[in-house]
Amino acid sequence: MAADKTLPNPFAMFTAKPEAMDMGDGATAAVRAQARMMDAVLKQNIEVLDFLKQRYEKDRALFSSLATIENPNDIMTVWSGFWQKAMSDYSNEAGKLGALAAATTEQMLSSAGAEALMPSLPKGKKKG
Repeated sequence: MAADKTLPNPFAMFTAKPEAMDMGDGATAAVRAQARMMDAVLKQNIEVLDFLKQRYEKDRALFSSLATIENPNDIMTVWSGFWQKAMSDYSNEAGKLGALAAATTEQMLSSAGAEALMPSLPKGKKKG
C-alpha cells in the first residue's frame, strides 16, 4: 500500500469556526490598532472633503458675483475679498487638521500602550 501523500488544506483556518481559530493576542491587538488607525484616517479624509466642498461652493459664488458686476473697480474689491477669505479659510483648516493629527497620534500612542499592557486571557476564556 502506498503512503498517504495528502497535504494539509492551507485554507482550513479560513473555514474554521471563529472560536476554533487562535490568531493570538498579538494579531488581535494589531487588528484593533489598524482599525483605530483607519478610523482616524477616514475622519481626517472626511474633514478635508468637507472643507473642499465648502471652498468649491465659495469658488462658484465668486464667479457668479463677478459675472454680475458692471463696474471694473468693484471686480477688484470682490476679487481681493475672496482671496482674503480663502487664505483665512485655509489657515483655519490647517489648524483643524493639525489638531486632528495630534489627537490621532496621542490616541494611537495611548491605545498602543494599553494593548501592550493588556493581560492575555487563557484559551477558551472570553472577556467579560
